[in-house]
Formats: sequence, structure tokens, C-alpha cells
Amino acid sequence: MVPSRIKIGKEQLNVLAYADDIVLIGKNETEIGQLLVEIENTARKLGLHINQGKTKYTIVEQKNSY
Repeated sequence: MVPSRIKIGKEQLNVLAYADDIVLIGKNETEIGQLLVEIENTARKLGLHINQGKTKYTIVEQKNSY
């Protein structure tokens, strides 16, 4: 499954990062969960650890406005 992306300027993104913060973007919790697993695996290979105690989750739902 190809993760959802948002368009910012000319770029299509599913991960935003600034300093030590990372935002994962997906259509549903499954997509975001898959991205999180990929990031955790990559972090582990680099000797880094995702601190679940400091991890925050926000689900934003877009409603159709017809």
C-alpha cells in the first residue's frame, strides 16, 4: 500500500520533520502505523530509539463540505 501524501508547494509528503519532531501523515491509523514501523526500524539501525512516553498522537478527520 502506498501511503497517502499531502502536497506542500510542489512536493508530495507523508513525513514532516523539524529538529527532533516528526509528523506522520496518512489516511488512516493503519497507514500511519506502517510509517511508524518503518521509522522505528530505521532509527534502530542508526542506534536511535523512539520514546513512546514522549510520543503524541493526533487524529484529524476531514469532513466533506458539500
